Amino acid sequence: MRKFDYRAEKFALHTPFVISRGSRSETTVIVVEIEEDGKRGWGESCPTPHYGESVESVMAQIADIAPKIEAGLSREDLQTAMPPGAARNAVDCALWDLEAKQKGKTIADLLGHKWPDNLKSVETISIGTADAMGKKAATLANFPTIKVKMNADDIEDRIRAVHKNAPRAKIIVDANESWNADIVKRVAATLKENGVVMLEQPVPPKDDETLRGINAPLPLGGDESCHVAADLDRLHGIYDVVNIKLDKTGGLTEAKKLLDKAKEMGFDVMVGCMVGTSLGMAAGMFIATEASYVDLDAPTMLSTDRDHALTIKDGQMSALDPRLYGGAV
Repeated sequence: MRKFDYRAEKFALHTPFVISRGSRSETTVIVVEIEEDGKRGWGESCPTPHYGESVESVMAQIADIAPKIEAGLSREDLQTAMPPGAARNAVDCALWDLEAKQKGKTIADLLGHKWPDNLKSVETISIGTADAMGKKAATLANFPTIKVKMNADDIEDRIRAVHKNAPRAKIIVDANESWNADIVKRVAATLKENGVVMLEQPVPPKDDETLRGINAPLPLGGDESCHVAADLDRLHGIYDVVNIKLDKTGGLTEAKKLLDKAKEMGFDVMVGCMVGTSLGMAAGMFIATEASYVDLDAPTMLSTDRDHALTIKDGQMSALDPRLYGGAV
């Protein structure tokens, strides 16, 4: 019989995080722990209101599945027992961690990937005035890649300010669905001239088709439009890059499936995150070893983090400590 535990934990951010849909000064994550035969696995997820999730709804989903998990539900059967999303993510990642420890292997071994010890992540600039965003960019000038949140206001001035203050950095612009195809056509050349290497989710998913055949001079990335592997057929020919987030896929199992199918279909891959702790980032790191773009900077926003936490210096992520997650310890 397994022992199954889950709880919500709140973490304060040291600076408000602002995107096109709003701002936040704290984050609440859900932690799942599964213990069996003296081994313990754990996982974390971050409920996303934009996807119809709340802390309460995710906790309720986990409560519903708890008896089956305690009775020995397999990770494979979990994929049909729960829908994709934050609830399944926490459970799925805990089962991966438990399996690694029970088999005396690492999650990297089980996936056939490298141990994540040499990843480079972006750091994100929140929406602000052009001057404020430029000043923030100056502090990140040594990062190889910076991610910049945007809404539909002052796009050109903001990107010029960021590029001017971090001229050597590559830039990803994330509009979080706040633009339309006409805006993309208007600003795409200016973005490319100012160091932007990818434009992420410029339009709402319902408007994806408006981007087909747009012939933008830089790659377009799908984030909110891409949750699971089944989404890829619809997105082919619209987006060049897909952003894999475990809170969307519902865990590492579907994330691996999405990764493999994306590569087979010729998509480039980004691995992103919600505003979680180093535990949530750790699971994503195992997919990120196979990605072209890595956006796992959420712990840099937190006032406090977990033991054996990740650090990022000038874009270089610290090696994942196996005592945090995924190791055979």
